[in-house]
Amino acid sequence: MRLGIEAGADTIEAAVELGIRGVPVDAAELASKGVGATLSTLKKHGLEVCQIGAFGFNPLSEDEAAQETQKDLLREVIPMAADTGCPYIVICGGNHHPSGFGDFDPRNWTEGAFDELVVTLQPFVALAARHGAKIAIEPYLKTAINHPERFHRLRERLSHPEALVANVDVTSLYDFRDYARPDQICREVCQGFSGVYGLGHIKDIGLEPGFHLQMGLAPLGTSPTNWIEVLRMMEPHMPKDSWLILEHLSDIEEARRSTAKLRDYAKEAGVSLT
Repeated sequence: MRLGIEAGADTIEAAVELGIRGVPVDAAELASKGVGATLSTLKKHGLEVCQIGAFGFNPLSEDEAAQETQKDLLREVIPMAADTGCPYIVICGGNHHPSGFGDFDPRNWTEGAFDELVVTLQPFVALAARHGAKIAIEPYLKTAINHPERFHRLRERLSHPEALVANVDVTSLYDFRDYARPDQICREVCQGFSGVYGLGHIKDIGLEPGFHLQMGLAPLGTSPTNWIEVLRMMEPHMPKDSWLILEHLSDIEEARRSTAKLRDYAKEAGVSLT
């Protein structure tokens, strides 16, 4: 699997130092700079685009003004994606709360939300199909697409299902019981998205002290996740043009530690990271 990395402001420095080829680009930055300037900056460091992030596109958000801006941005970058060498444009899986990935709205899990997703996504998926791009939904616990079954149902209702793929990230679907005993949800995720993988994401979460439940991002190896087995299960399903992206690293120090751990996990799993 081809390896990418995201470490905030330290992303390029970390990628160069750690010998990782792939780095994400932001959709707004791509639209502003254009393909040529975006690639020129990366090529100076021997890097490639591993993901186009359009996470601000939330197909269920009720902030209509913000979403019109996001729709215009998506229409602009979809025709550019293939020329970057990375067809994958990652979006939110749909949240009535305008925070997208931050808060939760119980309407997200209703059939009405599902129907709205179909209507909103249809033209963008069709546009992606015409331009050789892929819209990659990031399934996430709080959003409308929070399980492989819901993703497959959504895909079946679109006119160009081949242009909609899943960004597979096991910890994004953990509830507390999954966190405590993650083996079953990891199998459901890794196997359940078979045939519709887009990108793969690796990040970890941790349980924080406090009353009831407080969980958040954490360095790789914090949770009880069996990352060796996760890599083994993901590897057969990853497309040849895909990337496995180690993400949400707070700085270059965490990037060094987590990359070393990921490479150790991969070696034990018998999985090649290039």
